Amino acid sequence: MTKTKLQASSYTLANAVMNLFLFAMFAVFPLFVSVYPDGRFPFLHFDNAFFDIRHQKFYFFAVLALVAVTAEVLLLLTKSSEEFKNRSLKELFMPMSFTDWSAVALVLSCALSTVLSPHPELAFLGEYNGVGRNNGLLLILIYVLLYFVLSRLYRCRDYIFIGLAVSCSLVSLLTVLNGFYIDPLNTLAQFRESQPGVYMEFFSTIGNKNMLASFLCVTLPVSAVMAVVNETLWKRCVCLVATGLGTMAMIIGDSDSALLGTAVFFAVFLVVFSRSVARLKRFFLMLDVMLLSVGLLRLFSEAMGNHYKELGALPKALLFSGKIYIVLALCAVVTALLYLLDFKKPDITLSKAVPVVLGVLFSLTALGGLGVFFWFSVVDTQTPLGDMEKLLRMNDAWGTHRGIMWLRSFRIFAEANPWQKLFGTGPDTFYYAFEPYFKELEQYGNSSTDAAHNEYINYLITIGAVGLLSYLAFAGSALVRGFKAAKRSPVVLCCCAAMVAYLAQATVNIALPISTPLFIIFLTLCEAFARQAASQ
Repeated sequence: MTKTKLQASSYTLANAVMNLFLFAMFAVFPLFVSVYPDGRFPFLHFDNAFFDIRHQKFYFFAVLALVAVTAEVLLLLTKSSEEFKNRSLKELFMPMSFTDWSAVALVLSCALSTVLSPHPELAFLGEYNGVGRNNGLLLILIYVLLYFVLSRLYRCRDYIFIGLAVSCSLVSLLTVLNGFYIDPLNTLAQFRESQPGVYMEFFSTIGNKNMLASFLCVTLPVSAVMAVVNETLWKRCVCLVATGLGTMAMIIGDSDSALLGTAVFFAVFLVVFSRSVARLKRFFLMLDVMLLSVGLLRLFSEAMGNHYKELGALPKALLFSGKIYIVLALCAVVTALLYLLDFKKPDITLSKAVPVVLGVLFSLTALGGLGVFFWFSVVDTQTPLGDMEKLLRMNDAWGTHRGIMWLRSFRIFAEANPWQKLFGTGPDTFYYAFEPYFKELEQYGNSSTDAAHNEYINYLITIGAVGLLSYLAFAGSALVRGFKAAKRSPVVLCCCAAMVAYLAQATVNIALPISTPLFIIFLTLCEAFARQAASQ
């Protein structure tokens, strides 16, 4: 990638510390699991890789973030970096953007929610007596602290994104192998008989399907967009490989939430890239690679005798539908025409009407889908829908019984006192808020739950309307500022892509320490690019 003025600005020790932190989070964090040495070949063993994996990821991020922030504070106090010699503390942190104030509002509202929570220990730590998902006030404080430091001290070096592409390629490859009962690291062998649920639903170095889906939604779009905006051929190739393998992992991971997030990402970024033929041709090439990877996965499946772990209706349809080759052929033709057009007339910019038309079409499609969902959920609740009922009709069984969690959550909010409506029951205390309805969950095979399986509903219950609005303002304003900064530094579009896909899949998934820290990092990088663009 050619260095712009924005990217080539002074690079100091303080900036290097932040980039080392990012490289560790992007290249090491996804692969980090429990290992233990002994005298047996190959001397390092991964049998316990999934033991407390959520906690391992949480501690890895929390400790690494606090170490990085502490290092920056020491550099600041000792004036050991040119960044702090040449700029006052006021210059470093001022002016405060809307995103900054939203972050302050989020942490203050969560702090107030924690202090007055019926379960303050759980609200602060994010887990107490085996309940919670590590998303307590402590983690939120780390997020906001990291946000203010990273957004001020980051300077773009795209090697960190290449590191992410390489680590994600390894994660995706392991996922595919695990999906066909191949376990090269021996991470799943002990669960085959003792815990078949873990054996069937855990993959690679990430964890269960929910964790994998959320991770792919926040990382696959980064590689996909890097394959479009990066100007170095070998880096684009690395990102294309990561994108192809990520597509395979998304199908084998068998999660509709990952497909949802990726679909929204594609719709948004087709609009974003639609005016530039140079970028549009690479966008379609990236799409070709994704479609081709589905075809290769099908060939691999046939070579393995189609002996794979259970797949849902949608992933299986994508994997075995012959129509995928028709779509691939059409995309290949479009790609060839775009490359030819760009060769004959370089740097063509299409009319502003193109993204407008595409945006309107995608919006109408989304509204049409919501209209159908509303019709069968509210107006016509009797017509049999067969296998589509869990998708098109909201009831307790909707979406692998997410419906009961959502509908009872709205009842909990409606019956809450005014204080809890505003500030919730405390961060990550959903378990206790939902406890009166555990008996109703038993008919769906669950005795309890500590998450609504919708991040926004979860926040509404746990940190209230004020906390949810602060979070939405925090994420939304950073995303808008990131898109605006893309004119000066296109690499920020990678961060925007991760945010778009994550925010979409969050409607049917939960906040987890494997993906949410990465989401917060990309949110922070959007703000960092925006601040640097504003200073030019």
